[in-house]
Amino acid sequence: MEKLLIFDLDDTLFETKSISKKSVKPIFDAFEPLLINKFGTVLTSQIVPELWKYPFDVVADKYNFDAHQNAEFARLINTHEYDLNIHPFEDFNVITSLPYEKILVTTGFSKLQHAKIHSLGIKEQFHEIYIDDILSPERIYKKGIFQRILMKRKRNSKLVYIIGDNPNSELKAGFELGLQTIQVSKFGQEKSRYAHYCISNFNDLLAILK
Repeated sequence: MEKLLIFDLDDTLFETKSISKKSVKPIFDAFEPLLINKFGTVLTSQIVPELWKYPFDVVADKYNFDAHQNAEFARLINTHEYDLNIHPFEDFNVITSLPYEKILVTTGFSKLQHAKIHSLGIKEQFHEIYIDDILSPERIYKKGIFQRILMKRKRNSKLVYIIGDNPNSELKAGFELGLQTIQVSKFGQEKSRYAHYCISNFNDLLAILK
Protein backbone atom coordinates (compact mmCIF):
# COMPACT_ATOMS: atom_id res chain seq x y z
CA MET A 1 0.00 0.00 0.00
CA GLU A 2 1.09 3.58 -0.72
CA LYS A 3 1.97 5.97 2.06
CA LEU A 4 -0.60 8.60 3.07
CA LEU A 5 0.59 11.98 4.36
CA ILE A 6 -1.74 14.14 6.49
CA PHE A 7 -0.53 17.70 7.04
CA ASP A 8 -1.45 20.42 9.49
CA LEU A 9 -1.46 24.03 8.19
CA ASP A 10 -0.62 26.74 10.75
CA ASP A 11 3.07 26.84 11.70
CA THR A 12 3.53 23.63 9.74
CA LEU A 13 3.26 24.84 6.14
CA PHE A 14 3.56 28.58 6.84
CA GLU A 15 4.31 30.89 9.77
CA THR A 16 1.07 32.00 11.39
CA LYS A 17 2.67 35.22 12.66
CA SER A 18 3.24 36.26 9.06
CA ILE A 19 -0.45 37.20 8.86
CA SER A 20 -0.60 40.97 9.09
CA LYS A 21 -2.48 42.19 12.16
CA LYS A 22 -3.94 44.93 9.98
CA SER A 23 -5.79 42.33 7.88
CA VAL A 24 -7.79 41.03 10.88
CA LYS A 25 -7.75 44.04 13.22
CA PRO A 26 -11.39 45.02 12.46
CA ILE A 27 -12.50 41.67 13.93
CA PHE A 28 -10.76 42.35 17.23
CA ASP A 29 -11.89 45.97 17.31
CA ALA A 30 -15.51 44.85 17.00
CA PHE A 31 -15.13 42.02 19.54
CA GLU A 32 -13.33 43.97 22.27
CA PRO A 33 -16.42 45.87 23.55
CA LEU A 34 -18.11 42.52 24.28
CA LEU A 35 -15.14 41.49 26.37
CA ILE A 36 -15.07 44.80 28.24
CA ASN A 37 -18.77 44.43 28.99
CA LYS A 38 -18.20 41.09 30.68
CA PHE A 39 -14.64 41.21 32.01
CA GLY A 40 -13.88 44.90 32.41
CA THR A 41 -11.05 46.85 30.82
CA VAL A 42 -8.21 45.48 32.93
CA LEU A 43 -8.84 41.80 32.25
CA THR A 44 -9.76 42.53 28.63
CA SER A 45 -6.36 44.14 28.17
CA GLN A 46 -4.92 40.75 29.13
CA ILE A 47 -7.31 38.66 27.03
CA VAL A 48 -6.93 40.51 23.72
CA PRO A 49 -3.15 39.88 23.35
CA GLU A 50 -3.79 36.21 24.08
CA LEU A 51 -6.39 36.10 21.30
CA TRP A 52 -3.70 37.37 18.93
CA LYS A 53 -1.24 34.75 20.13
CA TYR A 54 -3.24 31.57 20.84
CA PRO A 55 -6.11 29.65 19.17
CA PHE A 56 -9.50 31.15 19.96
CA ASP A 57 -10.90 28.02 21.60
CA VAL A 58 -7.93 27.82 24.00
CA VAL A 59 -8.47 31.41 25.16
CA ALA A 60 -12.26 31.01 25.23
CA ASP A 61 -11.97 27.97 27.50
CA LYS A 62 -9.44 29.68 29.75
CA TYR A 63 -11.70 32.68 30.40
CA ASN A 64 -15.03 30.87 30.11
CA PHE A 65 -16.44 32.83 27.19
CA ASP A 66 -20.21 32.45 27.02
CA ALA A 67 -22.23 31.21 24.03
CA HIS A 68 -22.96 34.75 22.85
CA GLN A 69 -19.29 35.72 22.80
CA ASN A 70 -18.35 32.55 20.95
CA ALA A 71 -21.12 33.05 18.40
CA GLU A 72 -20.28 36.73 17.88
CA PHE A 73 -16.59 36.03 17.33
CA ALA A 74 -17.49 33.30 14.86
CA ARG A 75 -19.84 35.71 13.06
CA LEU A 76 -17.13 38.36 12.81
CA ILE A 77 -14.55 35.84 11.58
CA ASN A 78 -16.92 34.31 9.03
CA THR A 79 -18.22 37.59 7.59
CA HIS A 80 -14.91 39.45 7.36
CA GLU A 81 -13.41 39.87 3.89
CA TYR A 82 -9.79 38.73 4.05
CA ASP A 83 -6.93 40.17 2.06
CA LEU A 84 -3.99 38.07 3.16
CA ASN A 85 -0.44 38.23 1.87
CA ILE A 86 1.20 35.05 3.15
CA HIS A 87 3.55 32.45 1.71
CA PRO A 88 4.47 28.83 2.46
CA PHE A 89 7.79 28.06 4.10
CA GLU A 90 10.64 28.25 1.59
CA ASP A 91 11.11 24.47 1.56
CA PHE A 92 7.44 23.77 0.73
CA ASN A 93 8.56 22.69 -2.74
CA VAL A 94 9.84 19.49 -1.12
CA ILE A 95 6.26 18.63 -0.18
CA THR A 96 4.97 19.32 -3.68
CA SER A 97 7.52 16.86 -5.05
CA LEU A 98 6.57 13.98 -2.75
CA PRO A 99 4.92 11.18 -4.80
CA TYR A 100 2.33 10.28 -2.17
CA GLU A 101 -1.30 11.08 -1.52
CA LYS A 102 -1.50 14.20 0.64
CA ILE A 103 -4.38 15.45 2.79
CA LEU A 104 -4.64 18.75 4.66
CA VAL A 105 -6.39 18.85 8.07
CA THR A 106 -6.48 22.22 9.79
CA THR A 107 -8.20 23.62 12.87
CA GLY A 108 -9.81 27.05 12.98
CA PHE A 109 -12.75 29.00 11.56
CA SER A 110 -13.75 27.74 8.11
CA LYS A 111 -13.69 31.03 6.21
CA LEU A 112 -10.36 32.13 7.66
CA GLN A 113 -8.71 28.77 7.07
CA HIS A 114 -9.94 28.70 3.47
CA ALA A 115 -8.65 32.27 3.02
CA LYS A 116 -5.22 31.15 4.23
CA ILE A 117 -5.19 28.20 1.85
CA HIS A 118 -6.23 30.42 -1.05
CA SER A 119 -3.59 33.05 -0.29
CA LEU A 120 -0.89 30.40 0.08
CA GLY A 121 -1.86 28.90 -3.28
CA ILE A 122 -1.55 25.32 -2.01
CA LYS A 123 -5.05 23.91 -2.56
CA GLU A 124 -4.09 21.88 -5.61
CA GLN A 125 -1.32 20.09 -3.71
CA PHE A 126 -3.82 18.13 -1.59
CA HIS A 127 -6.25 15.39 -2.56
CA GLU A 128 -8.62 16.45 0.22
CA ILE A 129 -8.91 19.32 2.70
CA TYR A 130 -10.68 19.09 6.05
CA ILE A 131 -11.45 22.01 8.37
CA ASP A 132 -11.82 21.21 12.07
CA ASP A 133 -14.13 24.14 12.83
CA ILE A 134 -13.60 25.01 16.49
CA LEU A 135 -17.15 26.22 17.14
CA SER A 136 -19.07 23.67 15.09
CA PRO A 137 -21.75 21.90 17.17
CA GLU A 138 -20.81 18.74 15.25
CA ARG A 139 -17.09 19.08 15.86
CA ILE A 140 -15.20 15.78 16.01
CA TYR A 141 -11.73 17.32 16.37
CA LYS A 142 -8.70 16.19 14.41
CA LYS A 143 -8.75 12.74 15.95
CA GLY A 144 -12.27 12.14 14.62
CA ILE A 145 -11.26 13.45 11.20
CA PHE A 146 -8.24 11.16 11.14
CA GLN A 147 -10.48 8.21 12.01
CA ARG A 148 -12.82 9.08 9.14
CA ILE A 149 -9.89 9.29 6.74
CA LEU A 150 -8.61 5.91 7.91
CA MET A 151 -12.03 4.30 7.46
CA LYS A 152 -12.30 5.78 3.98
CA ARG A 153 -8.75 4.97 2.86
CA LYS A 154 -8.34 1.65 4.73
CA ARG A 155 -4.57 2.16 5.02
CA ASN A 156 -2.18 0.32 7.27
CA SER A 157 -1.59 2.68 10.21
CA LYS A 158 2.19 2.30 9.78
CA LEU A 159 1.88 3.89 6.33
CA VAL A 160 -0.08 6.93 7.52
CA TYR A 161 2.02 9.92 8.58
CA ILE A 162 0.69 12.86 10.59
CA ILE A 163 2.88 15.92 9.96
CA GLY A 164 2.35 18.95 12.17
CA ASP A 165 3.72 21.21 14.88
CA ASN A 166 1.19 20.97 17.72
CA PRO A 167 1.92 18.33 20.39
CA ASN A 168 -1.56 18.64 21.90
CA SER A 169 -3.51 18.52 18.65
CA GLU A 170 -2.57 16.53 15.52
CA LEU A 171 0.51 14.86 17.03
CA LYS A 172 -1.33 13.56 20.09
CA ALA A 173 -4.33 12.45 18.01
CA GLY A 174 -2.14 10.63 15.51
CA PHE A 175 -0.06 9.00 18.23
CA GLU A 176 -3.16 7.73 20.05
CA LEU A 177 -4.43 6.21 16.79
CA GLY A 178 -1.16 4.37 16.22
CA LEU A 179 -0.12 6.49 13.24
CA GLN A 180 3.38 7.71 12.41
CA THR A 181 3.81 11.22 13.79
CA ILE A 182 6.31 13.76 12.49
CA GLN A 183 6.73 16.98 14.45
CA VAL A 184 7.63 20.07 12.42
CA SER A 185 9.90 22.20 14.61
CA LYS A 186 10.54 25.31 12.53
CA PHE A 187 11.11 27.47 15.60
CA GLY A 188 13.19 25.19 17.79
CA GLN A 189 10.33 23.49 19.66
CA GLU A 190 11.37 20.58 21.88
CA LYS A 191 10.43 17.16 20.57
CA SER A 192 7.07 16.00 21.87
CA ARG A 193 6.57 12.61 23.46
CA TYR A 194 3.81 12.15 20.86
CA ALA A 195 6.26 12.53 17.97
CA HIS A 196 8.04 9.57 16.42
CA TYR A 197 10.20 11.98 14.43
CA CYS A 198 11.08 15.67 14.71
CA ILE A 199 12.23 17.73 11.74
CA SER A 200 13.18 21.36 11.17
CA ASN A 201 13.36 21.15 7.37
CA PHE A 202 11.06 19.36 4.95
CA ASN A 203 14.11 17.81 3.26
CA ASP A 204 14.31 15.60 6.36
CA LEU A 205 11.03 14.00 5.25
CA LEU A 206 12.82 12.33 2.36
CA ALA A 207 14.86 10.07 4.63
CA ILE A 208 11.87 9.25 6.85
CA LEU A 209 9.58 8.34 3.96
CA LYS A 210 12.02 6.42 1.76
